[in-house]
Order: sequence, then C-alpha cells, then structure tokens
Amino acid sequence: NTAYYVIGTGKELKEKGITEKEGGFIGLGKITELKKDFNKDHFTKIDITQTLSIPIGAKKVKILTTHPGSSYKLVGEKPVQKLDISNATDFWSVSKYLVIVVE
Repeated sequence: NTAYYVIGTGKELKEKGITEKEGGFIGLGKITELKKDFNKDHFTKIDITQTLSIPIGAKKVKILTTHPGSSYKLVGEKPVQKLDISNATDFWSVSKYLVIVVE
C-alpha cells in the first residue's frame, strides 16, 4: 500500500535527477519525461489507502507519470489547489510513482 510522489518545476525535477528532456530536433520539440533510473530520494512516501488528496497550489500543473484519468481530478483553477484521488486502486495501478510538474 506504499506509493511515492514529488512536485516541482521542470528545472527542479531535472536538477534532482528525476526527469530529462528527450527527442526533438535541433532543440525543438523535446519532451520532458521520467528518467529510467530516476533519483528516488526526493519523493514523499505515502500510504495509498490513507492519502486521497495531494496539495499542489500552482498555476499550471502537468501529471508526468501515467495514471487513469477517470481515477482523479485536479481541484481549482489558477491556482490548482490539489489533486483528489477518487479511485486509489485504479490511480496507482500503472505506477506507484507520481510526478507532478508545476509552474
């Protein structure tokens, strides 16, 4: 019942060794993605049966990891206040890691 999450700007997550830029051509079209051997030291450990809401508080939010869209919702607009998990089993079924990029 353990999962992990991290929230940060694109720059912070890259500096912490969690994300990297991939693809593109001559610096254009690169996408940010999770590194294959990402640094797990900066993640917050949670119990998925107890944690159904994660506070965010940012203008722009991008969920970098894969989680079924029907299992959660982002609450608030500019700022997005939090991520509410409506179905924890589905939400954490693909990955036990959640990476949220904020601006």
